[in-house]
Amino acid sequence: MDEIEIVQKAKQGDMHAFELLFEGYKAKAMRTVYLMTGNPHTTEDIVQEAFTTCYLSLHTLKQPEYFKTWFFKLLTRLTWRTMKKEKGLVPTDTINEIMELADAKAKVDTMEEVQDRNMIYSQILKLDYKLQTTIILYYYNELTVKEIAKVMGCLEGTVKSRLYTARKQLKLHLIEEGKQHKSKEAYGI
Repeated sequence: MDEIEIVQKAKQGDMHAFELLFEGYKAKAMRTVYLMTGNPHTTEDIVQEAFTTCYLSLHTLKQPEYFKTWFFKLLTRLTWRTMKKEKGLVPTDTINEIMELADAKAKVDTMEEVQDRNMIYSQILKLDYKLQTTIILYYYNELTVKEIAKVMGCLEGTVKSRLYTARKQLKLHLIEEGKQHKSKEAYGI
C-alpha cells in the first residue's frame, strides 16, 4: 500500500492507516522540531500536538498526494508559534544532542568530522528561524524547493533565495569560527 492509499484510508477514519502515517513521519518530525528548538521536552510536546492536529484535521486535506507538505506546514507553524512564545531561545548546550539525533543512522565518524558537524549545527541554530527552517527541511528532510515553498507559504524563488542566503551566512560564520578555532590552537587554548 503506497502513501496516497494510506492517507485516503486515514482520512476515512482508519486508525491503522493513521498509525502507519505516524510511524512513517514520527522520526522526521522529531528531528525537524528538535533541530529548530534544541529542546527535547518542547520537541515532544510540539510533535504530539502536530499529530493530534493532523488526526483531527486530516479530513480537510483535499489531495492525499500532498500529505507530506501539508504535514510539514502544520509542524513548522506549530514550532514557530511555540518558539515565539518561548522567545525562540535555543540552549547552546544541546548541540551534542542535536548532532546525535540528526546522525542516528550515520556511520562512526572521525573526531574531526564530529567537530565539524557540531560547528555546522551550532551555526544553523544562529540563523533566522525562516532560514533555519529552510535549511532543515531541504537538507535534513530532503524536501524539494517546491515542497518547501508549499510548507512555508512562499514562492519557490523565495525558498531558493533563503537557501542561498543561509548557505552564504553559514559559510561566513564557519570561516570565522574556523579562524577563531585556529587562533585558539596557536595559543594553546
